[in-house]
Amino acid sequence: MKKASPTMGMLILFRFLISEGNILRDPVLLFALLASIARGGMIFSVNELAGGSRNLEYIVLLLACIAATLTFSFMARMRNFRLVEATKNKLRVRLSRQLLHASASFLSKHDHGKVYSIVTQEVNRATRAAVNLIQSLEAIFLIALCIPYLLYLSWESGLITIAVVCLGASGYILAQRPAQSTAEEASKTEWLFFDRVNDILRGYKELRLRYERKRALQEDVGRIVKRNFDLTVAAERLYGFGQVMAQGAMMLLLTMIVVGLPLVAGTDTSTVLQIMTVVLLAYGPIETVLGNLSTFSRATVSMRLIDELQQDLALEAESNAGKPHTLKPSFNSIMLEGLTVTLSNAIGDKESGETFVTGPIDLELKPGEVVFVCGGNGAGKSTFLSLLTGLRKPDGGRILLDGELVDDKSMSAYRELFSAVFSEFHLFSKLYGLTGEEREALGLRMGEMDITHRVTIDGDSFSTLALSTGQKRRLALAIALAEKRPIIVLDEFAADQDPERRKLFYDILVPQMAADGHLVIAVTHDEHCFDKCDRLIRMDAGKIVSDTRPGRSGIDLSASENEPRQLESAAADR
Repeated sequence: MKKASPTMGMLILFRFLISEGNILRDPVLLFALLASIARGGMIFSVNELAGGSRNLEYIVLLLACIAATLTFSFMARMRNFRLVEATKNKLRVRLSRQLLHASASFLSKHDHGKVYSIVTQEVNRATRAAVNLIQSLEAIFLIALCIPYLLYLSWESGLITIAVVCLGASGYILAQRPAQSTAEEASKTEWLFFDRVNDILRGYKELRLRYERKRALQEDVGRIVKRNFDLTVAAERLYGFGQVMAQGAMMLLLTMIVVGLPLVAGTDTSTVLQIMTVVLLAYGPIETVLGNLSTFSRATVSMRLIDELQQDLALEAESNAGKPHTLKPSFNSIMLEGLTVTLSNAIGDKESGETFVTGPIDLELKPGEVVFVCGGNGAGKSTFLSLLTGLRKPDGGRILLDGELVDDKSMSAYRELFSAVFSEFHLFSKLYGLTGEEREALGLRMGEMDITHRVTIDGDSFSTLALSTGQKRRLALAIALAEKRPIIVLDEFAADQDPERRKLFYDILVPQMAADGHLVIAVTHDEHCFDKCDRLIRMDAGKIVSDTRPGRSGIDLSASENEPRQLESAAADR
């Protein structure tokens, strides 16, 4: 993607802040303008009083302008704060919505540290620039009042002031491109830092089992932090160059007015004093405008990173992802015809060139079936599940639901058929999306899973998620069962369970789900339980090598309603 020039990038930033903050319709600009006019009135009153006038009107005007300046500046400041927070919240909500609507493949392959950094730090930096924008506009209003007044007092002083402001701005223009490039590299090192923090939080057990691993990770964090420090300092050095040029230009302005005007233009002392009063009162606003250029430059980098993420998310957005779907209560058949997908071994943005092909997969699935999927590690079982559930888009082939093609428009509705407990599952602390009926059913299912002694439903949340791995997996299954979806997918559910609960799973829960009309698809390595399924699918090297029907045996469905309650009082995970 071609990057915009620094100046164009800054204009894009201003357009974003004005449109998203609705600045043109907000009273903040009016307050800023009134504050600038009040300051202009102060300058005029001070000059008149300094010129020897002792008219009471000028004293009253000065006091009134002081009060008006303080009042309108405060009001502009508060409105500005509200604008920044509103813009930040709006942008974060938009990014969160785009992330929710992005394809699963995008979320699985993209750097999470990058996303965290952009949604938090870069959004903060970009939206905080709204404060500087309003400050700059207020300062520009005042400068716009001062310049004509300076030209009125002495046209030479007006032209000198304009030239000096342009000279001060030139420093920022010269430093802007290398400074932005360095600042962007600094931001990217922040992504790495977020990733390392994630390693520390998620790998705390492994880190505590090996000192050398912990030390190496700490050294890596140190290198990243130092790299970020060096880049940030380098960027600040470039921005500082612009700041020094601006300050030097303002000092030059004062020198030229005090020394140059009397010598070159022959300006009298009283006029010089009047000009100095105007320049000194305009000194702060001019410095504000020039000083904020570096802030805008940093915010431009953040805005560019945000835009790149938004464009990536827009390209990966799923059709109809943001629209509610009518849940299909049942189905007659699912046909997988020639499904294939090619996976590459990617590390970050680099690909090794090695690929793994899953498929072609040809399969028909029907309600009430118990289907076990087995195979060695890397056989393609999890990829098969992601294709079946629509979480991964196939490179070839198609899915037919009751004879109708599942395309991009209907894929979101198709996914609503599934409840799943994946091998790497996530438990939400809140009961997102569950209806009142489902919440009631969840309480009963939690009892059947023998976890109510550790976790309960507290309002719209779970009382705790500080559970063992086996307990978390049983809680996830309780949620899946409470949702009452037509298809239940379980990826190695029994792997973390003790023998008693494995018996519950294979002998009671699985046949109970099938008897209730669910299609049950379970990945398992428990060979001694293969006779408890209707179909056994074996996978190897990404392909289905056999699809047999051993038939369920020795299953007493009549016990399905009583035995879970009997197991409810079983001991907790040992």
